[in-house]
Amino acid sequence: MRTAINLFTLRDIDEPLPRVLERVADAGYDGVEFLHRLPEADTETVVQTLGEQELAVPGAHLGPFTPLSGLPDELEATINIYDAVDCATLSISIDEEHLDSWTEVRKTASQLESLADRAREYNIDVLYHNHHWEFRSLDESTPFDLLFNALDDRIGLELDVGWVAAAGDDPVERIHRHADELSILHVKDVDTAEKKSVEVGAGDVNLAACIDAARAEGVEWFIYEHDEPDDPVESLRTGAEFLDRFR
Repeated sequence: MRTAINLFTLRDIDEPLPRVLERVADAGYDGVEFLHRLPEADTETVVQTLGEQELAVPGAHLGPFTPLSGLPDELEATINIYDAVDCATLSISIDEEHLDSWTEVRKTASQLESLADRAREYNIDVLYHNHHWEFRSLDESTPFDLLFNALDDRIGLELDVGWVAAAGDDPVERIHRHADELSILHVKDVDTAEKKSVEVGAGDVNLAACIDAARAEGVEWFIYEHDEPDDPVESLRTGAEFLDRFR
């Protein structure tokens, strides 16, 4: 089991990226998942800091992505940025309107597979990252199920258990059902009534059961994320201490 933090959690720390990375290492994480700041940072200094702090980069989350936004045309530049920090996995989220009908689901699946084909030319894997709305009802199923029924094995899964629970779905069941696609688990607690990210232990997600299930399925990376921490430095510590209980 290896642990990391999504740097979105730490976006409000007004410090240079290398100093933020030092904080991550000091807290005890094994790695970082990028979401912001790296394209604007001095790459050489970031690479040096990652090496000095012995931090791995299990992935980069490219955030909400509109399949027609032109990302494939920018793929080479994006890959070059993350290749410099030895990141070989890109996680993609899809805007809600691109999964609001079976026609849109099939179109999105085709575009994701084309993106994955291009990424594989650079030895990059593409994962899908969920939010809560993918689990609403659609055509006697859910957008999530329709999408993964349409996708082939070119696309893996980064499952965010907090958003699964916020949708009223069962994250443990999802972990077991999608074990073949699942390679990264986002460890997030949420207030399911408010659909709001909260500190671990303050929400409604049985994170211990999720982690146990994922470990049983062979998942290696467990990435802590809090979308709206009141104190990101404290949340950094809290997340690390929680994950360390399962090592």
